[in-house]
Amino acid sequence: MKAYMTKGTYPVLKKIEEKNPGITFSYMEGSGGTLAYYEGEGKSIFSAGRAFDILLTKGKIAEKGFVAMNNIPVLEEGQPVFEEQFRNRLKTIDNTPGFKAFRLLKPLKGHTYIVFTQWGSEKDFEDWKASPQFKAAHDKHAIKTPAYFADRPFLSTYHMVKED
Repeated sequence: MKAYMTKGTYPVLKKIEEKNPGITFSYMEGSGGTLAYYEGEGKSIFSAGRAFDILLTKGKIAEKGFVAMNNIPVLEEGQPVFEEQFRNRLKTIDNTPGFKAFRLLKPLKGHTYIVFTQWGSEKDFEDWKASPQFKAAHDKHAIKTPAYFADRPFLSTYHMVKED
């Protein structure tokens, strides 16, 4: 399964959806504008944007909520270790209040993975970051030193667009 995303204005992105009625799109608003996201097989329908292999998945992406995308550049030689760490940590998020969905996205081009999490609200996400489960999952002694990072990770956040 693959994930595809692109940015644009909401009206333009909605026109793409109208031309592709068989695809379920999710729309998110952030500081960089509107992001359109969908999952499927085959080639992307977007003329510009990013494509990913979905390596790990949990939950269904909801129409409402808060999305945090941790963008993590990973050197090629570190990718197997990075991916394995997420396989081992995925269960730590299971029963977290407000948790909706998780995706570990590996880029088809480039080296920046996206750790996609969706929450009921921004407060749910902040509560998760302050939780003992988060601290245990991100404990420096439990995780191998991230010497495989190609660059500094950064966080992008979005609110799901509510349809009128």
